[in-house]
Amino acid sequence: MLKYLKALAIVALAAGTVAAVPAARADNTDDVNLTFASGATFTGTVDFANDSSSITRVNGILTGYEYGISGYTGVGSDSINWVWGLCGNCSGLSGDQFGNLLMDGIPFGDGFGDYSNFIAFTYDYTNAPSLVLDTAGNIGVDVDFQDFLVSGSVTPTPEPGPILLLGSGLLGMAVLVRRKPLQHA
Repeated sequence: MLKYLKALAIVALAAGTVAAVPAARADNTDDVNLTFASGATFTGTVDFANDSSSITRVNGILTGYEYGISGYTGVGSDSINWVWGLCGNCSGLSGDQFGNLLMDGIPFGDGFGDYSNFIAFTYDYTNAPSLVLDTAGNIGVDVDFQDFLVSGSVTPTPEPGPILLLGSGLLGMAVLVRRKPLQHA
């Protein structure tokens, strides 16, 4: 009976420790899923600054558009893989809103590049890390300033490191609890 109480106490201590520690993220990479009025979609990841006040990187696919063809085609896809650095905060909005252009193509050294499609991406980070897409801002969320957002979501990507660490710790405790003491001859 004492053995089971000891095991229960260890599990309760582990669960209490996990519940008391706030969820930490090693990065600010979020999954982004957008659907536009034309039926086009964007699926990918966007990296945000630690305080979510700017975008540092994007990697995703715009479906329904093709690189080299500006505008909705209904077929094909276009890789969106760089943030237009010259734009800074393109939204021009004050407070906790930020907007920039997520581009296809290739950026050049001067910050300009060869591109055909872009996503104007504005969001509110007042309650960061929870981000709200802004459809009413100066640039809102659209493709090429013409294909407006119908629905979308920004969700944090799961962090596998803490989950693996917790799992291996619980497994280790289970092994210790189940281990039988050595008997002396």
